[in-house]
Formats: sequence, structure tokens, C-alpha cells
Amino acid sequence: MRILAVAVLLAATASPAVEPQPSAGCAREAIEHGRRLVKKIDVAGTSREVILDVPDSVKPGTPAPVLLDFHGFGHSGAGVWNVSGFKTLAERDGFITAYPEGLPIHLTLRGEEVDGAGWQMDAVADNRDVAFTTALLDQLERDYCVDHRRVYSTGFSNGAFFSQVLACALSGRIAAVAPVSGGTLRFDCKPARPVPILIQNGSEDELIPVASARETRDRWKTLNGCTGDATSDGPACQRWTECRGGATVEYCEEAYGHRWQPQATDRVWTFLSNKTLP
Repeated sequence: MRILAVAVLLAATASPAVEPQPSAGCAREAIEHGRRLVKKIDVAGTSREVILDVPDSVKPGTPAPVLLDFHGFGHSGAGVWNVSGFKTLAERDGFITAYPEGLPIHLTLRGEEVDGAGWQMDAVADNRDVAFTTALLDQLERDYCVDHRRVYSTGFSNGAFFSQVLACALSGRIAAVAPVSGGTLRFDCKPARPVPILIQNGSEDELIPVASARETRDRWKTLNGCTGDATSDGPACQRWTECRGGATVEYCEEAYGHRWQPQATDRVWTFLSNKTLP
């Protein structure tokens, strides 16, 4: 009886689960499944490409989360799809993953002028890739049963920078972001709400100095109005939870260079998957 009473008390005091917010595509009786669906979207007269992973565990009429995974500079959506550890998690947990393809950008790396496929990361206004992301989400929400409250973004390097751009520009649509091996924001970010963020960087990163990663952490603590001390989340990570709007800032730093670490995949999805838009 005592165990039953405790169980009843816990059930009565637990926070209710946030109800999903279904998209227009939830009215569809059938959806297209596939582990490598190549789609093209016209954005202001420019054809943009994305690879979708829609496992059979994504069901018609059941609102599913969406994860956007942005490749690094000079890489490709196809390359990220090929090595992505998210495919296994997507099948297990029933979410849609999008691997967008970047357009040519110009960067200065180690003092050298270089060109390659990537994402605009210096501003929000007139950002072609923010427009692409908006069009992509619009299309996904028409074609599939998407939970508006559970749309997330991650990415590596240049893609990590761009995930932060989306947190600034589309905080009304992106529930949380998890940049990996990125750096600090290069513009004045004014998100419409506090955005939960997980930042992962290597202390031996030869391209993005760890000082830049720590500056990114502190910038988001300010943007999200975080106060109080951090709590430990394992030996590598610190977490700030006393932030405005229930947001969280988590920072993980380990001894590795400029590359995606195996542990990053599970860490990203564990962090993002329980975050929802208000």
C-alpha cells in the first residue's frame, strides 16, 4: 500500500508531458519512407538539395521530431549522411533527419583564402541559407507529420556556426541546437526566446581555438540569461540550468582535434530529444 501511495503521489506531482504540435502533413494517410531520399527545393530561383532519412519507425499521423544536420566547410550532405551515426538513432526513436547541401562560400582559413561548399554564418539578414532552411522546414511539414515543437539543428565546424545562426534567426521554429567544433558568433544575435544549446569542442582543435569555444559558451549563457553555478554532466561537461525560459547551456570539452568524435552523436541526440518549443 505504501508503494502504491508513493506512486500515486509521484504521478500527481510529475510535470505533464508537452503535447506535440502536429503539422499539416499529419493529415496524410501515407508518407514516403527511405533511408536516402534526395530532394530538391527551389528557393528564390535557386535549386537547393537535401538528403532525407525517413525510417519506417516514422509513422503517418504521428508527429515526429526533425533533426537538421549541417556539414562542415568543403564537405557535403551526402558525405555526412554516409557516416552519420544518427541513422541508427533515427530508426530507434522515430525521427526524420535532413542532411542539407551547402552552396559555395569564401572563407579565410589559417591566413589562406579558400572556397568550398558551406553555410553563410556572418549575418542573419538576407542569409540565403536561413531562407533555404525555412523553405525546407515548410516542405517537411507539408509532406510529413512533423512535431512543430521538436525541430532541432546540429552541425560540424561551419555547420556548427550555422546552427547558431538558426538559433538566432529561427528561435520560433528551432527548439534547440547542438553545434560541434564551431566557434563564437560573428554578429549581434537577438533570438526571440532563450534557446537551449549544447556546445562540444576539442581542447586540441587546430582550426577553432578552444578559447573561441569557451567564448561561445559564455555568449550563450548571457543570451539565455543563465545564472548560478554549473553542474557536472560527466567528466567532460558542464551544464547551466538556471536560465530564462527554462533554457539550458551545456558545454563539453575533451582532448581531441578538429573532428566529430564518436561520443558526440549520442550526446547530441540525448540533449536535443527532450527539448521542446514553449
